[in-house]
Amino acid sequence: MKWVPTPDVFIESFFELAPVSESDIVYDLGSGDGRLLFAAVDKGAGRCVGIDLDTECVQASRETARNKSLDGSITFIEGDMMANDLSPASVVLAYLFGSGCAALRPKLEKELKPGSRVVMEMYPVPGWKPAKTKEIHGRNFYLYIMPPEKTEDYDSATIETAYEYDWFYWP
Repeated sequence: MKWVPTPDVFIESFFELAPVSESDIVYDLGSGDGRLLFAAVDKGAGRCVGIDLDTECVQASRETARNKSLDGSITFIEGDMMANDLSPASVVLAYLFGSGCAALRPKLEKELKPGSRVVMEMYPVPGWKPAKTKEIHGRNFYLYIMPPEKTEDYDSATIETAYEYDWFYWP
């Protein structure tokens, strides 16, 4: 599986939509090299958790966290985001294809507490109305606050899975 990082120029967009504080626990779903989580700590997040399937990305992220003396603030989990409990998160960041967003939606609705924030890069969550959007250089970011407002076309029968290539954006 190919990891496609969020370019540095777009990282600030996540935190403009969902500013973080010491009380926040930030999850990055498909965390890659951990760049969003390292930025979250720089912005003041209390704890960060990255989840990624790629062994090499997780190992490199853990090493970077150790080298920056952040291994007490950031945890990287090698695994499937769908198999991990997201309920501790107050902020969730993700960069997934639309079908990946759709497959993740029921999990987010079930596990996230009211007031938790979700920021999606490029693709909106089908059936959710964003609380706020941001466009920069042709790329869209969507903020949702749990529980999200549902759109008129909200369908409670969502897809339960997505193909491996649906989870990540391939430019």
